[in-house]
Amino acid sequence: MLTQNYTFLYINNTLKPVCLPIKQEKLIAIDEQYQLAEKNIISFLENSIYLNMLLWGERGCGKSSLIKQLIIKYGEKGLRVVQFVEPNLNELHDLYCKLYVERYKFILLFDDISFDSDDEKYRRFKSILEGGIFDQPENIMFVATSNRRHLIQERAIDTNDIYNRDDINESVSLYSRFGLVIGFYPISKDDYLQITHHYLLKYNLPIYEGWEKDAENFAINRGGRSGRVAKQFALFKKIYG
Repeated sequence: MLTQNYTFLYINNTLKPVCLPIKQEKLIAIDEQYQLAEKNIISFLENSIYLNMLLWGERGCGKSSLIKQLIIKYGEKGLRVVQFVEPNLNELHDLYCKLYVERYKFILLFDDISFDSDDEKYRRFKSILEGGIFDQPENIMFVATSNRRHLIQERAIDTNDIYNRDDINESVSLYSRFGLVIGFYPISKDDYLQITHHYLLKYNLPIYEGWEKDAENFAINRGGRSGRVAKQFALFKKIYG
């Protein structure tokens, strides 16, 4: 039987508990994404219908943070997350056996995944999502996060060629295994500054004249705006003033 930990890593065919601070954080500019995911989770916990989820989009825009907040909110109601880091996808069937007998509901998380166009692993992963002779246990929901919508490196190809069209269909077919696809898009300047303001207050930093320009320059130097960059700016100011 599992302990009362909410989060686990599955590695070397073993479930390893991970400490997760039980603290709700404010998520800014991803309300719609949160509501979509939360409704699906609630249905999952109520033994009703649910969908496997794909969260895709920009780096640092809250995909993993959203999952963490849902675990914190619903952990006491029996929600658990197991992040699958085992390199051998065949070990999933052993994990099924471990989780099937538990009374909890499990998010089986594949974090930050993507495949190359010639990677055989994505075909095995697709087969696992389909189920094959191993049906997906009713107490397990697949959740994947990725920077790529279709999870696979796409390339410009001539779609007049029947074989190239087959390549496109193959790449899209994995993405289509997820019934709920939630996109995370580049954030606006206003949202970025709102998130930055939140972190400045969180770390007890002064809201000084010209902080908006400094925050914008910080984002430009790091390749663009994101929630992660906003937090990094606040931490930078905390250390260096």
